[in-house]
Amino acid sequence: MYKNNLPKELLDAISHALLVFNRAKHFSFNTSAKEKRSGQNNRSKSMHLTVKERFTLDDYYANSAVQEASAIQKSNTELNKLYISNKETQISSVKKKLKKERTRLTKLEKIKNSFVKGKPQFPKNSNLNKMGNFFVVQFKKKTDIYYHAYQFENGFLD
Repeated sequence: MYKNNLPKELLDAISHALLVFNRAKHFSFNTSAKEKRSGQNNRSKSMHLTVKERFTLDDYYANSAVQEASAIQKSNTELNKLYISNKETQISSVKKKLKKERTRLTKLEKIKNSFVKGKPQFPKNSNLNKMGNFFVVQFKKKTDIYYHAYQFENGFLD
């Protein structure tokens, strides 16, 4: 069934029915959200009857609008829980990264202080070493060589 094959009167009726249904759904959702936020119910009738009377819908459309609105509200509640857990996971991963970076900076600061004192010392399980007169920093795919202490201190440690 295509829109261009239908008579204009039928298209207008379908468009009007969809418009009224969507308005009823929005009204139901907004009213439920306001009632949930405030904790007060300002209606004397059920949501189904309120929507049915306000938009002059039959039971089928009124019930569908109310059910869709409540489904959207439940979906939003579940999504909020997922978003919160996702953000908590992101926060914990950022905290781990910060802790790792702080320990790395502390290690570099200790090495820098040992250079200031005049006796360079490196941690045992470190990628930093002194080989002869050279200072070597080993990474996974490359190795940096610094030819004297000043260059190592200012080029790498700082």
